[in-house]
Amino acid sequence: MKHFLTVGRIPFLVCAPFFHRFLDKYTPKVRFLDGTPSEQNKRLREGLIMLSPSSSIEYAKNSENYMICNRFCTASTLEIRSVKLFSKYKWENLGNKTIHITEQSDTSVALLKLLSSCYLKVEPIWKRDFFSEESCDARLLIGDCALQESVMDRWEYAYDLASVWQEWQNLPFVFGLWIIRKEALSAGSELLNYYLDETELSIRDFKENRDDCLQKWEKHYPAKLPQNLVYDYYNAVDYSFTAEHERSLKKFYELCGMPVELKLF
Repeated sequence: MKHFLTVGRIPFLVCAPFFHRFLDKYTPKVRFLDGTPSEQNKRLREGLIMLSPSSSIEYAKNSENYMICNRFCTASTLEIRSVKLFSKYKWENLGNKTIHITEQSDTSVALLKLLSSCYLKVEPIWKRDFFSEESCDARLLIGDCALQESVMDRWEYAYDLASVWQEWQNLPFVFGLWIIRKEALSAGSELLNYYLDETELSIRDFKENRDDCLQKWEKHYPAKLPQNLVYDYYNAVDYSFTAEHERSLKKFYELCGMPVELKLF
């Protein structure tokens, strides 16, 4: 087994329950690399990290190299609040209109395109380069940026992608999976299991002591959002991984044309 476990850490509010415990806890055999979901996807593919809460679409793209942690994930109840399409027009009127898509999350982009083509029946023009309000009719934002944009209330319409998926499929949407590279298991799972046990404790502590845990998190990763909004945000996020989440994942992969076996650890 390697002498240390390299973990991808995402400095978004949604991931605070996973990581706050480690901010003041010395864990000598674990090291963290910060980055967005898309950056962690790349690191997983390249073997630079052994596990991370990454975009769920990443598993489908490279499932031969991965296992899924079946203890927790990042999903929605009815809405997620931190993955939103902000638009000047109703979604169903965005055909041939320009939508700017974030570079930070592969899953959110895949879901947006799927909902547009298969559910709303529109074909927008997708734009990835520099964003400007003059050149775009709508934009997809995730994480803390989406929460901040909601507070600013600058767009005529705002759509929560998890809510639209729930409306369409009657299932919660799984935005993030804890993806584990198979090498982490083949080298021995003692350290990996220890880390996952600690992460479960971190989630539990967050649920029981949200104020204290958030204060610790924001000393390292300030969100600059109203405290009541931040506190309430976690009522919309579901960290459990259940049979219903499995069904939702399989349906998402099937609709994306990437049916894969879910290999759980």
